Amino acid sequence: MKKAIVIFLSSLYLLGATEAYQLLKVPNLFEHYKTHQQFESGLSFSKFIHMHYFQTQTFDSDYQQDMELPFKSSNRTVSLLNFVTLFAPKFSISTAVLFLDPKVYLHFDDDKNLSMNHGNIFQPPRTV
Repeated sequence: MKKAIVIFLSSLYLLGATEAYQLLKVPNLFEHYKTHQQFESGLSFSKFIHMHYFQTQTFDSDYQQDMELPFKSSNRTVSLLNFVTLFAPKFSISTAVLFLDPKVYLHFDDDKNLSMNHGNIFQPPRTV
């Protein structure tokens, strides 16, 4: 009896709080594949999966049936485990504190124009 309760509660949690409920739509996948096979003979299952899951969605005559396939759309609005907290955090507006750092500008001597020093750039650094 305990095992049955554990299985029931686990399946209730998986179907209610995760996307595992999408697995219940697998029969729709095979039915939709069979209808596509009627229109396109020789359609493989892998091409069918590629057409419905990996190509861009087209709004054709069977768009509604396409959206009923597993993992195509999530029509979940409320989860079973959403709880409203009674102690919601209070929002407050605080003033922004600005820290101004004095900027340090490096002074280069124009007499020594570094852009004209094209000697060998692969030299060790030197002190001036």
